[in-house]
Amino acid sequence: MSTRLSFRAQHLWLVMVAWLVVSCGDGQGTERLVIDQIEILAYDVNYAEDPFGESGAPDFFAVVSVWNEEYYTSPVVTDQGIGARIDFESLSFQGIEIDREVTITLFDHDDDSLEDFVGEVTFVPRDLIYTEPVRHSLYGGYLQVDLLLQW
Repeated sequence: MSTRLSFRAQHLWLVMVAWLVVSCGDGQGTERLVIDQIEILAYDVNYAEDPFGESGAPDFFAVVSVWNEEYYTSPVVTDQGIGARIDFESLSFQGIEIDREVTITLFDHDDDSLEDFVGEVTFVPRDLIYTEPVRHSLYGGYLQVDLLLQW
């Protein structure tokens, strides 16, 4: 009878190990990319401003779109230029969003007129997951933005 209990104990142990392996999986379904901040490293200083103009450095904010649908709008950072950081409040992408094209559009906020388009960059979150960089540069024309990621 002791061999039978031993066999059951072994069987139970194997079932538990198999369950752990299956439940941990290969990361699919729990994959996610989290953007903590973006840093603006370059932009066209001659971007098309509204006719009213403004004084001081740009007041940047970003609109994030997934497959051309607005997903997130950042807070405005005032009087910033090169090196400006915009907090994305740990914006995350997971599930089907991992494989969709994400666009970050940068604007200069104006109180008395339309927002000024500064530039945009695009990426697919899955492309960044496997290398797990802490900082990833994106380029779009004159615009260079670094994503500051959390893992």
